[in-house]
Amino acid sequence: MRTPCVIALLASAALPVAAQQPTRTLAKPLAEYGEPFSQIAAIRELKDGRLLVVDSRDKLVQLVNLTANSATKVGREGSGPGEYGLPTQLFALPGDSSVIFDPLNQRYLMVHPDGKPGASFRVGDEPPPRPQQGQRPEGGGQVMRIGGLGFGMPRASDARGRLYFEGGGISMGPNGPVTADTAPIVRYDRTTKAVDTLAWVNLPKNNASVKSSGSGGNQRMEVRIGGRTPYPARDAWTVLANGTVVIARVGDYHLDLVSPTRVVTRGAAVSHAPVKIGNAEKQEYRDQSKNTGGIMIMRTEGGPGGSQNRASTAPPPFEEPTEWPATKPPFNSNGIFATPAGEIWVARNRSASDPIPTYDVFSAAGKLTGKVVLPKQTRVIGFGAGGTVYTIRVDEDDLQYLQRFRG
Repeated sequence: MRTPCVIALLASAALPVAAQQPTRTLAKPLAEYGEPFSQIAAIRELKDGRLLVVDSRDKLVQLVNLTANSATKVGREGSGPGEYGLPTQLFALPGDSSVIFDPLNQRYLMVHPDGKPGASFRVGDEPPPRPQQGQRPEGGGQVMRIGGLGFGMPRASDARGRLYFEGGGISMGPNGPVTADTAPIVRYDRTTKAVDTLAWVNLPKNNASVKSSGSGGNQRMEVRIGGRTPYPARDAWTVLANGTVVIARVGDYHLDLVSPTRVVTRGAAVSHAPVKIGNAEKQEYRDQSKNTGGIMIMRTEGGPGGSQNRASTAPPPFEEPTEWPATKPPFNSNGIFATPAGEIWVARNRSASDPIPTYDVFSAAGKLTGKVVLPKQTRVIGFGAGGTVYTIRVDEDDLQYLQRFRG
């Protein structure tokens, strides 16, 4: 039986947090790995300080020693034991083990603490959860299995090794798929195979599109999720080690903390000045879109060789937006992180003329405690023990360099 959702409001929740907060500046890295990467998708710090690094564009996983400026390849490309076809995400599991999400081979690959590849497994062969009556919002999306990929790409893991997913931005209507304005956050327990819905996030306008063509036995349906709206105003979320889901709400910019038993604590609203979108911001969006890597999985059924999967990590063709929002949302929906100590970092959106990356820092209770400023052309990619911060520095050739800071 599901636990009903309970809302606990902080006393100050209705009042915006004052803009003046302590600011930390990360000026000079402790170390920077000498070899560049093409597209760092994820990193994970091990107990001995070494890093597992996934480069999705080069289809490469490495065990990197920043102190010694050396690296060892983990596994290899392929579809056999200990191999991956397209490593796209990396998550921590208990006991210093890790897991790589490999959508091309439709599976997950374990990595042992010594960096050696282990066994593979699948997720999501179980039926998706059915929301209780009244739990699913009107117009809400559904949790669906995606052609051998389980529930899609995972977003986070917790200290118990449970994986967390976001449901699709579509729901099934009487005439087929329709776009949705909310999506569920789903928790998957690898031990018990239990799947449940914890919360819902708000999606931007035009987040998904459904196109149908043909008739009779020659019908074709194309469903596209994401990528249609510039600077999308959508909720962002991550998960703390104890299984608390942290949702940054885009409406008035506050944090909702959802406990493992679905008790919700609402944080105070954070004051912010909306960034207007002018010509410079439009050009910034065009440049970022053309340089952002994409992931496309193509599956061919039948034929002489049977079913085949192919992948492309090239940037998708750029489409000029038909309309632009008036302002940017207060934060970058891809820029929310949880530290091992329980802090939450949220990347603030800024004008095209502001080159300084800034992150709001919240306590594990959802209270804004300060800000962190990074050097130009850098962004956070992960965290380690003792306040260690890992960033990506991008050079003029769009090559990426992995850095370590002491936060």
